Amino acid sequence: MPRLFEATGEPDYGELSPERRDELIGKIARAIVERSLTAPAIFFLESTKPLSFIGSQVMVFFDPLVQSIFNLRGYNDVRLALEERENVERLLTAIESYDAEWRAKMKEEKKKRRKKR
Repeated sequence: MPRLFEATGEPDYGELSPERRDELIGKIARAIVERSLTAPAIFFLESTKPLSFIGSQVMVFFDPLVQSIFNLRGYNDVRLALEERENVERLLTAIESYDAEWRAKMKEEKKKRRKKR
């Protein structure tokens, strides 16, 4: 399983690079699909998309507590990504894309198992 949060030193409160953003969105999307949480995740993200900025600000509020316990670099990256509503849409698109790949892979494996019988 991919690690969503990586332990590092000081948190970075600056801008999130497009490369890091895409990497983070990919990790989150794959983790959601691999755990078979595609439908609930899409439902949740679609229903809370207008509140994504508020959610990121709640993460800012809890940042000192979370960082004192876990010291996670990825936490701040997720917060930075959630500040922009377009990134929530990117995440939804990535989840749907990975889900389609995952379903095709599972279907192919199922066919192979049936042929072996």
